Amino acid sequence: MEMPFKDDSEILDLVHRFESGELNPADFRHYQHLTVALWYLRQFPCEVASEKIRTGIKKLAAAYGKTGYHETITLFWLRIVSNFAAADDTSPLWALANMLVAAHHDKNLLKHYYSEELIASAEAKRVWVSPDLKSL
Repeated sequence: MEMPFKDDSEILDLVHRFESGELNPADFRHYQHLTVALWYLRQFPCEVASEKIRTGIKKLAAAYGKTGYHETITLFWLRIVSNFAAADDTSPLWALANMLVAAHHDKNLLKHYYSEELIASAEAKRVWVSPDLKSL
């Protein structure tokens, strides 16, 4: 996989487009979700970062008439990013983002932790539910 970021300014631009609503949800790719989460986790305590990503995703979706926010999926990936980032707090943001994207580019990782039934449930969409197949 090619490295999507050459410097921190590209990440700051992505975060700005996310926060301002300029980024169409249809064009908001998995690697970009991961990178925005990483940026928030580098800037804020985990609780604040999770609220910012949650609010941002909902705001962005609403701006484009989209629905379907999923709390468990959002927090699952936030935990994956948090664990990844905790292992390296010295690399430049852009380098860490590239490593993160390379390590977790497969969105199907979720299926190793959650059954399809659980992740599709109304409860999992509304609130955090713990994995039923494998512990985080």
